[in-house]
Amino acid sequence: MSLKARFANFVANIRPTEAHLTEARRQVDYMVEALHDVVTADGSFTLIKVLRAGSNAKHTSLMRTSENVFDVDLGAYYSGEGATKAQLGRLLQFTRDRLYEIYEPVKDKREFEIRKSAVRIDFRSGIELWVDVTPIIKDDTLGIVNGGWIPRDDGEWRLTSVTAHNTFVSSRNQAAKQRPGPVNFNGLVRMMKWWNNRLDASLCQPAIFNESLVAAAVADAGGVTAEWHTSLRAIFGFVHRHGLATPVIFGDFYDPIKVEPPKDTVVVLDSVNAANNVARLWTTSTREAYLAEVERAYTSCVDAWSAELDDDEEGAVEAWCEVFGPAFRTLSEAEVPA
Repeated sequence: MSLKARFANFVANIRPTEAHLTEARRQVDYMVEALHDVVTADGSFTLIKVLRAGSNAKHTSLMRTSENVFDVDLGAYYSGEGATKAQLGRLLQFTRDRLYEIYEPVKDKREFEIRKSAVRIDFRSGIELWVDVTPIIKDDTLGIVNGGWIPRDDGEWRLTSVTAHNTFVSSRNQAAKQRPGPVNFNGLVRMMKWWNNRLDASLCQPAIFNESLVAAAVADAGGVTAEWHTSLRAIFGFVHRHGLATPVIFGDFYDPIKVEPPKDTVVVLDSVNAANNVARLWTTSTREAYLAEVERAYTSCVDAWSAELDDDEEGAVEAWCEVFGPAFRTLSEAEVPA
């Protein structure tokens, strides 16, 4: 089997199955409709809309495994009209209470967790998934489509836009489609997330970080390459050379020239909110350990390339298993579900 065929199978097989996605949509659709009803009945706040966000909306989610949790992210947009900041600051608790009200007869309170920015509901039966519902106070004055503020549990209000974050990925996917070959942006993000999820927990990064690294690498290369394996080699090579030594900043929704980056060890700015450095907690040791993993992955990519040039298919597969684990062999040989 050619490496090209293996990668076509691998990138297809690490996606959630259509049956899994269909069942997730069914559960989420029920939740969204019921949330509108219970919020309206309560009358304390006005729920304007609920938008799908995160990996599921960006088509970068992974199949559920012991290392990959399948989750669905939702942005619940509330009106802030007539409410005080203190009242709006209670939206996390309010949203959690309304969600529990929906499932009270069948779910335990412990399955509804208030996190920093969202309420997480843990569905332990059926397909098993987490649903994170983030309350967002809609603000049309921000000049961003579906812009708003997340009232976090630490008292900080953080600018966001579900639509803008989704567009950041979809626009790059559209650009990739204009180039020859099978490579698409969200597939590259999906594979980088697979690699990321195999790292030690202290180095594992959120999806937005992986999206940013892939976007920066693709921009540096002038676009995706014609093959999956050469694009991956370019991504790891870019991060290895860059060394996360200078800020990673994008100009989709703000002017990078006007941004003064923070003095943090590593700076990877949120593509929508320049005030949010998604790597703000990194230390020098974190950076060094992460780059060591990147170097290992890049070396394996080069080893795979060398083996491929020598017509050593087994050697190339072994090298890619160093990057993605033994699942690369099994999933690249498995039949792709219809």
